[in-house]
Amino acid sequence: MAALPPKPTKWTDQEWIAALMAHHDDAWARLRDTIYRGLAVYVREQARDPDQAAFVKSLVEDATQEALLAVRAKLDSFRGASRFTTWVYRVAVNVLLGQIRRRRWEAREQTLSPALPDWPLDEQAPSPARAAQIREIWEFVRRVIDDELTPHQRTVLLAHVFMEKPLDLVAADLGISRDAAYKAIHDARRKLRTALLARGLTLDRTREIFGA
Repeated sequence: MAALPPKPTKWTDQEWIAALMAHHDDAWARLRDTIYRGLAVYVREQARDPDQAAFVKSLVEDATQEALLAVRAKLDSFRGASRFTTWVYRVAVNVLLGQIRRRRWEAREQTLSPALPDWPLDEQAPSPARAAQIREIWEFVRRVIDDELTPHQRTVLLAHVFMEKPLDLVAADLGISRDAAYKAIHDARRKLRTALLARGLTLDRTREIFGA
């Protein structure tokens, strides 16, 4: 086994990659500490609330472990477009945000409905003219979802977009990969966009109508 590089204040990208690819336990332990400290700083504002301290500590620990696994899986994909530690930090923050979304979903104890909502906006009372326009477009979108999407695309779209269920949980429930779930969302949105454009509506115009 090659000797572990010395521990300067900051390792170069090459030193990080070489040590991690050689599976040096010390390097992975150091990376874990780096991730943990970075995520702890990221959520520091929440940690100042004594009632949230235990929750935040648990969240950061879980996200750190998941981020380590993600970095290990993606290590070959690092191309040096940024500093290695910057790349790791982005991976870790994405994992942390995913953890937060999952915990929020689980706390809601919400069951998925197979039906689209009758009204897409919450607590909003637009003018009668605008309300009529929104309802017309919404009924069109509902028909596209019901008639033109595959059952699989419809299921993933309902769960992730309308019920706001994290995509990794949707994928786990369906027994598919996250990439497969993402592709279903992408294809569903493409069909919706094509249908709206055929009706003379751009995405920007649709967002304007719905106030999004």
